[in-house]
Amino acid sequence: MSEMLKDVKILELAHWVATPSACAMLADIRAEVVKVEHPETGDAVRSLNVSTRGTGTHTGGLNTVLVQLNRGKQSMGINLEVTEGQETVRSLAATVDVLVTNLTPRRHSATASLTKTSSPSIRKSFTWS
Repeated sequence: MSEMLKDVKILELAHWVATPSACAMLADIRAEVVKVEHPETGDAVRSLNVSTRGTGTHTGGLNTVLVQLNRGKQSMGINLEVTEGQETVRSLAATVDVLVTNLTPRRHSATASLTKTSSPSIRKSFTWS
């Protein structure tokens, strides 16, 4: 396995498929990826009814889509709608090299303020879904 991104830290504020998939591929080549999800509902892909027991009403089993999209990542439950959660994410953003998000700034004020972060090392990458 390539170690191309071994020393790169990435903060992922994203849901559904495109952006989490891109970050999973970055984790495959050894980037350290920290995914932030809502502490109660998690990534919206958690609601997909796809598991090792087939599709339809989720009756347990492993959500294979969720596993595939989040392989190699660390995950944190942080509520971006409250001030404390936004401050926590700002602190995390100050320690990473890359911020990847598909959360629109008008719906998530935390992402709007993070794009103006004072961290000199941060790079911004947006994939709007």
